[in-house]
Amino acid sequence: MDFSTLTQDEFNLHNPAYCGFLIYSIVREYGTVDKNGINPALLYLCLPLILTKSLSSQLPRTSKTSLVAWLVENEGHLFNFANKVTSFFEITQNSFDFLYENHLLELTENYDVVAIESGLAQSPVIFNKSEAMKKQLNASKLMGRWLAVSPNAATIYSVLGIRP
Repeated sequence: MDFSTLTQDEFNLHNPAYCGFLIYSIVREYGTVDKNGINPALLYLCLPLILTKSLSSQLPRTSKTSLVAWLVENEGHLFNFANKVTSFFEITQNSFDFLYENHLLELTENYDVVAIESGLAQSPVIFNKSEAMKKQLNASKLMGRWLAVSPNAATIYSVLGIRP
């Protein structure tokens, strides 16, 4: 991604370290429920949900809400979501690469993604300085727990009408 073409706000929102921390939080939270790791295809759905205010504001408060039921209930908000996932692909990939290259994530023998214990704080102080950042971090943690108790990636993609 050519970061030189982004405004400062766009760069702040899309830089690999920031988005990478959100992804790391998803994977770490997923691991608290399912130690086998998250299907990497699911990670490409997360940043569009977390970083799009109109979508993140609709997320439930807990992972007890069925993901499939939530997707169906919020179908109107998810109109054109496949295009949004495509537009976030490079951002997600750059963030994943950043984490992998810095030894924060690894692939299992089944090609699922697990977080490597790193000593990174679960809720760094900087996230308390911005309400938007705090909400995005909380949404990331929710996504991790929620995906861990949800159907497999193929089912989620199918409900969303997205072909992986």
